[in-house]
Amino acid sequence: MLIHLSATTITGSFTSAGPPAPTYDPAFHTDVAVRTVSFESAKSHFFDTSSWGAFCDVTLTLKQTRQSDSGAWVKIDDYRCRQAFRHFMSLLNRAVYGAAFRRHGKRLRVLPVLERGEVHARALRSWERGTSGRWHIHCAIELPSHYDAVALERLVRNCWAKVEWSSGRILVRDGANAGWINYMLKNRQKSEFDDFLDCIIIESVHNPIADA
Repeated sequence: MLIHLSATTITGSFTSAGPPAPTYDPAFHTDVAVRTVSFESAKSHFFDTSSWGAFCDVTLTLKQTRQSDSGAWVKIDDYRCRQAFRHFMSLLNRAVYGAAFRRHGKRLRVLPVLERGEVHARALRSWERGTSGRWHIHCAIELPSHYDAVALERLVRNCWAKVEWSSGRILVRDGANAGWINYMLKNRQKSEFDDFLDCIIIESVHNPIADA
């Protein structure tokens, strides 16, 4: 919580009995200001979809543990989630663009966010919701010009099924808008991260118009 102190309050602390008044820490206040500006900048810049065509909202769920080739059970974490999504997008881009992806790096526009918490009704149907504490990924994916939403959903499901950390529960819906972007960036469920911006899978963000 940020405490704002007036000059009167600070001066009064030297003449009134009681515990010492909080001191003004420029470094702390600067850090808070930078974090606030950084978040607002990321929201308005990286997550700007005003130049996009139609796009889908996608929710991907992950296995919380997996048995390795050696037989040991491994728990998923932030790093493995990011690896899984990067692998998924590589498969999806290859399926959509083929040689243009391999040779020229042509990719789908995508905005992904990582969460750890309950998968809420907004994201999955009632019978598909998970329990609290589960890692999952929300993202927005622009429809390529030569695919409709049904075809893209089929590809998303096929590609996600090939990722070793993928869980079978998935949702792809067309007709997404700025409301979905706001939902992805909600403050709840981000407490797993030291900084709110850490929830953005920044290495997989692809929004070239915003980057220009």
